[in-house]
Amino acid sequence: MQNDQARSIKRTLEVLEYFDEFHPSAPVGEIARELGYPQSSTSILLKSLMVLGYLAYDDKARTYRPTARVAMLGRRIRPYFFGDGDVMAALNELNERTGELIFIAARAGLSIHYIYVVPALNPLRMHLRAGATRPLVSSAIGHLFMSTLPDEEIARAVERSARQNPKEQTADLPSVMKAVRDIRQKGYVLSDKTMTPGGGVLAMMLPHESGGEPMAICLGGVGSVILANAKPFVTAMREAIERHVSAKPAAPAENLA
Repeated sequence: MQNDQARSIKRTLEVLEYFDEFHPSAPVGEIARELGYPQSSTSILLKSLMVLGYLAYDDKARTYRPTARVAMLGRRIRPYFFGDGDVMAALNELNERTGELIFIAARAGLSIHYIYVVPALNPLRMHLRAGATRPLVSSAIGHLFMSTLPDEEIARAVERSARQNPKEQTADLPSVMKAVRDIRQKGYVLSDKTMTPGGGVLAMMLPHESGGEPMAICLGGVGSVILANAKPFVTAMREAIERHVSAKPAAPAENLA
């Protein structure tokens, strides 16, 4: 029963993210095909969202579209993302300066969720969909989030992950702490050991005081390109955060790996 409920919730959110990422409106068949759902259950889901006021249906075009109610869901955090600059401006600036994929990550329990994605501009690029997840204790961005936690809480998270995923090879505490100490010293994570083969990532935490919820701004692309451009990318990210998000001066880009 719980699995059915979780699947239903997941599909609901993926449908709303599909509209946000791809099209302002779409027919049932397209949504079912693109998200890999049965068309019958997709039709039921869309009709339910229409009854609740989150979607509207165009009889002539036979398409669904989000209503203003969807836009109002994030109204309390909207100023943080869409106010006078802030996070969206930082994402766009970083995207234009580097040409790479830029995204926002947030923590949910033992997972990291990618909640907003700005596609890369470069012809040689990596692709990522909003809604993708990564494990907290065995991913580079997960280690970035763990670097903000007390050591005791990190140990509990590693233990909990091993207990909940006994059949999967999860990171051990010494290796996690080594990564965490490195991130604490540098103020960012830089890695070409990502879950995407050949990929690389650079990420920094956003200031907590700006939005309340811990989030990270991330730059992703071809691993060799990210490492080769580490210094200018770190500088660009720090400057974008300082200019649009943080009230505090950004730390100098030095001691780069």
